[in-house]
Amino acid sequence: MDKTKPFEISKHVVWEAYKRVKANKGAAGIDEESITAFEENLKGNLYKIWNRMSSGSYFPPPVKVVEIPKKNGGMRTLGVPTVADRIAQMVAKMYFEPVVEPVFLPDSYGYRPGKSAIEAVADTRKRCWRPVVHCRSLEEADELLQQLHVRFRECGLELHPDKTCIVYCKDDDRRGEYPETTFDFLGYTFRPRRSKNRYGKFFINFTPAVCTKACKAMRQTIRHWYLQLKPDKELADISHMFNPVLRGWINYYGRF
Repeated sequence: MDKTKPFEISKHVVWEAYKRVKANKGAAGIDEESITAFEENLKGNLYKIWNRMSSGSYFPPPVKVVEIPKKNGGMRTLGVPTVADRIAQMVAKMYFEPVVEPVFLPDSYGYRPGKSAIEAVADTRKRCWRPVVHCRSLEEADELLQQLHVRFRECGLELHPDKTCIVYCKDDDRRGEYPETTFDFLGYTFRPRRSKNRYGKFFINFTPAVCTKACKAMRQTIRHWYLQLKPDKELADISHMFNPVLRGWINYYGRF
């Protein structure tokens, strides 16, 4: 370690960051340099990252803008960093994450190690049965929603108008009629459903299942496999080609 550097960045951490970025694969950034091209001068490129981060002179280059279609229409803009910048970001993550991770609340799931979207769905499912942001009346819920708008604005944030609404989690224990009794979350639709208990008795339960948009996306993916154009393939070959995708769907959407 060079003691004259203002920041203590380990060369070993830079090397580990490179290995993680390589394992994640990913496209080239605005400089059109792929992982393979970056590796042609691997030692020199990693040294430049370490030197600039250690000296405090590192500055990220622009990201490559890529637009992909959203499931519900419109386009989503993604930024693709260069390979070198992805490595630098990974170095920062490896130093920063252990410091901030203990500060996060248990209910924070996004971009955290050991947390998953399916855990967020599971907790949401439980909280449709017990009070979290839950209220006793529509009036109380309206008042709380206004308070949330104010609180978010104080933090420089804004509630998404299409993803924020008051929903009545209707089941056999909750009477009355309200306009909204369903919502989508992380590929699941939560709504009243007919369920059966352990004794074989049917009842209405507020539970999640795969949403219509996710079903449509899965059907489109399967159509693009063009199975009717693969008569030369054995069943075993087809299973090797598509089982990883099917297992992923089953593992995620078959949870509940």
